[in-house]
Amino acid sequence: MKIVKAIASFIILMLIGIFISYGDTDNNGYYKFLETFNNTQADFKFYNIKANGLINYDITKNEIKDICIDILTDLGLEESDIKWEEKWNEKEKQIYIQSNTGNRGISIIGTKKNNDESYIIVDILDNKVYKNIVGIYTILEKSLYKYSNVVDISTCISGEFYKKSQFNKYDDILEKILYNMNAEEIDRIENENMISITAYSKLLDKNYLEYLGNKINLNIGIRYSEDEDKTLIYIATPIIKLDY
Repeated sequence: MKIVKAIASFIILMLIGIFISYGDTDNNGYYKFLETFNNTQADFKFYNIKANGLINYDITKNEIKDICIDILTDLGLEESDIKWEEKWNEKEKQIYIQSNTGNRGISIIGTKKNNDESYIIVDILDNKVYKNIVGIYTILEKSLYKYSNVVDISTCISGEFYKKSQFNKYDDILEKILYNMNAEEIDRIENENMISITAYSKLLDKNYLEYLGNKINLNIGIRYSEDEDKTLIYIATPIIKLDY
């Protein structure tokens, strides 16, 4: 009996170790993503997370409200922190929630297209702290997967250099990012003041899109802003979903 218990205990510990390792592996790519941004030595400007979850059943207005409140609660907010707007008629069925607390803004949209297609769309913008981004991403992902089997999340960090960099310096920055993220460049767009590349990183292999027959999960943009007299950098996975 003691031998059986010992074997059972060993198996349980082994399984726990596997689950822990699996969880760590899932997050390693995002921690490396943060480290890579930090290594650019750009001053942090903001981070943005855009997420949406598909709901493929006939959902009611109150159910959408409950989902929105649940997500807000998971993100550490209370109903008193938010503003509600809703349009619910034959032409449009949408609930809009907005919260601005300090330097972080969160908006959630619940929209019903038809009886078989509704979406929960979350947009988070923070211009103060970026090192909590992995935790926010994980909370948001778990929240959406409670209600949806199809979840899409894009994450972008932006920084700035207080000068106009020489154009050939852009390539140096891009090469370091690709190296740190164990990534291969797939496509590039460039003009006089801007370079944007899409790439595939082995560290982010579970989060990718198909593009021109290739997998992509890393998007880097560098451009000079004449209005601000700054060089701006954007690092996103899988793609940048901002006008830049």
